[in-house]
Amino acid sequence: MKKNTILTPILYMMVGIAFGAIIITVSLYASGDMNDTLKEIIIWLIASAVIGLISTIYESDRFTDITATLVHAPVTFIVALISGWMLDYGDGSVLLLIQRMLPVIVIIYVVIHLVLFLFRRAALREVNRHLKK
Repeated sequence: MKKNTILTPILYMMVGIAFGAIIITVSLYASGDMNDTLKEIIIWLIASAVIGLISTIYESDRFTDITATLVHAPVTFIVALISGWMLDYGDGSVLLLIQRMLPVIVIIYVVIHLVLFLFRRAALREVNRHLKK
């Protein structure tokens, strides 16, 4: 199968953004000016790294995508809640924090899985097209 030329630049951009975010954050921290924005960036970068590590569950042959999501989603939610609590997104209330964060996480999961579904469907069509030849 041919390399997907549309996704390759997007992947490279995402890697560039990831490295750039880490490098600029470390540079800002090294400058000694720890303000609220920098604290927020550092916390979310760490949370993103943890969520990325948790995402390796999708590479396991032991789990279906649904099972992996049933593990991944609650862990992601807990990581996000801890990050939100550290940043006082709930104004001191855990219930308010959950009310603010849960809808956002649900929407993100729906969008991600819709995109994955569409990619898999397109890949399946491509495989079927090649098999018919």
